[in-house]
Amino acid sequence: MPVTHNSKTIKLELPKSGASTEIYLFGATVTSWRTAGGKERLFLSSKAALDGSAAIRGGIPIVFPVFGPPSQHADAPEVVKALDKHGFARIHDWSVSSNAPTVDEEDKVSVTLELRTADKPDIAAVWPYETVLQYTVTLSPQELKNELRVNYVEGQGEMPFHALLHTYFLVPDSTKASVQGLKGMQYIDKVKGGEAQLDTDNFVFDAQSIDRVHMGKHSTSAGETPRDVKMLYNVEEQGLGKGIEVTRSKELKDTVVWNCAEEGNKSIGDLEEGGWKRYVCVEPGSVHGFETLPKGSKWVAEQTLRALL
Repeated sequence: MPVTHNSKTIKLELPKSGASTEIYLFGATVTSWRTAGGKERLFLSSKAALDGSAAIRGGIPIVFPVFGPPSQHADAPEVVKALDKHGFARIHDWSVSSNAPTVDEEDKVSVTLELRTADKPDIAAVWPYETVLQYTVTLSPQELKNELRVNYVEGQGEMPFHALLHTYFLVPDSTKASVQGLKGMQYIDKVKGGEAQLDTDNFVFDAQSIDRVHMGKHSTSAGETPRDVKMLYNVEEQGLGKGIEVTRSKELKDTVVWNCAEEGNKSIGDLEEGGWKRYVCVEPGSVHGFETLPKGSKWVAEQTLRALL
């Protein structure tokens, strides 16, 4: 069966190619993505909480409606300041949409999950905007597409928010992995206390802590579509390929790049020992400045992850 699910997870499979993905209903967090041949592409910490007691460490958590601690944003509206780090989307149960999962002749399968704030009293108590989040995951043999729809149903005034897909890529060795495609993009260096820097085209994770918010629309001229970003393994391993290409819609104008390095690993309780060497986070989002959405409108963004053979 292309789609199977239980009370905790939903799994999409393409038997012909061996590709699959698993999504936890808690947080709508994608925890596994295997491309054709069954090669895993996402990092999931062996110490991750999978019982709903905490946000899942690894996979693709959904950050909404604030990125990081609200206190880090000088422009955060008062309503945002009452929220937890990374918001509420990743720490609540979602439901499978009433729309049936789809399978087409091109060897693709997709499913949509929903989170309705009106059904969550603890969210409604701190978030005065009735919101429906819809998250569609589409699997094909070498790609995974993640589409996030933010529907603002009812409330007073415009709704402020951040949105980001906090993707953890599994890598053979993070000290050798590199990211390409961010040439000329100014970034905020959170390791250096928020100091603005200008990036280079190809940088390697050399065992140093990195936490950068690359700002802008990833364009070199007005009207240009967002540039692709490539996360390269730079390690030869049977069946792994070169890396992952990350494309995104124009709504995801910023890119966060993160690895905690060895010292940071020690302070993260749900990250396994040495876990820092097994992941690289490349996270498309809109987190530099708050988006605003009028009542009755929607915001739609997507990323596509493609294995580079």
